[in-house]
Amino acid sequence: MHYLVTLIVPGEDIAEANSNADSIMMDLIEWKEFDWYQTEAADSRWEDCWKPISLSSKKAQAIVANTMQGQLEEFKQALSTIRVMLDKYSDEQIFNEEFEQESGHYLSRWQFSRASGYHANACQLFGEGGDSIISQQQLDWYLKDAEKLWVVQVDCHN
Repeated sequence: MHYLVTLIVPGEDIAEANSNADSIMMDLIEWKEFDWYQTEAADSRWEDCWKPISLSSKKAQAIVANTMQGQLEEFKQALSTIRVMLDKYSDEQIFNEEFEQESGHYLSRWQFSRASGYHANACQLFGEGGDSIISQQQLDWYLKDAEKLWVVQVDCHN
């Protein structure tokens, strides 16, 4: 599945921001968060890939806010499914994946990972070192000192 991943990276200029983004993406591939990613803007499904934007700009802040909102929606969907599992199944049934599937929910222990936000199946916002940015508090840490930070979007697959 393709994802538009947003990275917050340091850099003195656009070239350094792209280089740092590429380094983070290579790490995320090595850690098996993604299978592969497009390395060129022209090959990407989204037009703004590999076009760094200063995090201090309104456009970049809107991008990261939108990405965080998408993650919140993903979290809420996972949490809704987790509640169904907790209400209807014992710990042992959940552990052993002994579910009768229901309309609107995919019952699986995988939902707990999805709710955690720490993996590429639920996180599309990453910071320096490939760290998942999974809460507004973490994002605010980057936003408070946005100078010399860039937003780089990347077309990824996992």
